[in-house]
Amino acid sequence: MITPSLKRRRRMILAYVLIISAMAGAVYGGVITYTLSRGDATPEMLTDIVLGTLRGIVTGLLIGGLIGGFDIFLVNTGRGGLRSLPFLSLVLLKGVYYTAVILGSIWLGGRLVPIAGDPGTGFNQTTIITVAASLLFAILFSFMIEMSQLLGPGVLRDMLRGRYHRPRRERRLFVFFDMRGSTAIAERIGDLAFHRLLNRFFSDLTEPVLAWRGVVHKYVGDEMIVTWPLDGSRDPSGAFAAVIAAHTRMESLRDSYLKEFGVAPQFRAVLHAGEVVTGEMGEVKREIVLLGDTINTTARIEQLAKTLPAHATIASAEALAVAPPPAGITSTPLGEFSLPGKSTAIQLHTVS
Repeated sequence: MITPSLKRRRRMILAYVLIISAMAGAVYGGVITYTLSRGDATPEMLTDIVLGTLRGIVTGLLIGGLIGGFDIFLVNTGRGGLRSLPFLSLVLLKGVYYTAVILGSIWLGGRLVPIAGDPGTGFNQTTIITVAASLLFAILFSFMIEMSQLLGPGVLRDMLRGRYHRPRRERRLFVFFDMRGSTAIAERIGDLAFHRLLNRFFSDLTEPVLAWRGVVHKYVGDEMIVTWPLDGSRDPSGAFAAVIAAHTRMESLRDSYLKEFGVAPQFRAVLHAGEVVTGEMGEVKREIVLLGDTINTTARIEQLAKTLPAHATIASAEALAVAPPPAGITSTPLGEFSLPGKSTAIQLHTVS
């Protein structure tokens, strides 16, 4: 099940794809028409360039919409998407689909916006160049989607911009999602089934996180680390809303988990905020790494939470200071606690 907020996010991504496709099509249509024209600045040639630009927009919208919609809504839809197909089968399917979409879009664009003297969509220079350019665009788009899925939303953009090429200090709000009783669950259902359960568990938690504009940083065992940058680009109080929404979502999926795995996993969430050092690390496998006392403290709070009564969500005073919970979500003081390796006690609260 996909949340309405995530559906809106995917529609927004598709809208961006359509805008880029239309712009690329307009430029390409105008340039290719000019390049393949006879070169005289006649009224007929100017008319052809305008029509070529318009045809490029139409063709670009068709290609971008059909390929973008295919990748966003059919391939990358979590457990139920075409991504579950074997890799070679998926590559073959995408290749056939891309080719059919491109050829069909070029043909339909030519019918919708006819140009006098156009050679048509047969085996000619115009068609070959257009198909090659369209395939290149489709492959590049697919690659960007795959890399974004691999690295996480926004991470690829930051890497391409070189934002973290040099380490920099940032303030962030962290949420550690930790599956409760994971060791016992793994022993009960076996490693292979536990891997499938954990994969679904992370996927189901990700939907409310993305809906409230969180960034999935990494997975560590049975734990998912999510962060909200405190740079004004998003409302950090969404972290609390995401946690509550995640609890609601997991409860709604309880029967589904019981039917598939025989267990219904629950989680505890720990929220803490502070300064970290963020930067790229690695050579063969590069990733954006977050380091600092804030990360260590959040991990220690999580370990402490396992020894406390069954509170599902615990937040530090620092987290509440930077992100007051939205209406309908309350916090209750739990007391001060000493953490291993920390000289001062930390104030913790329960959130519900």
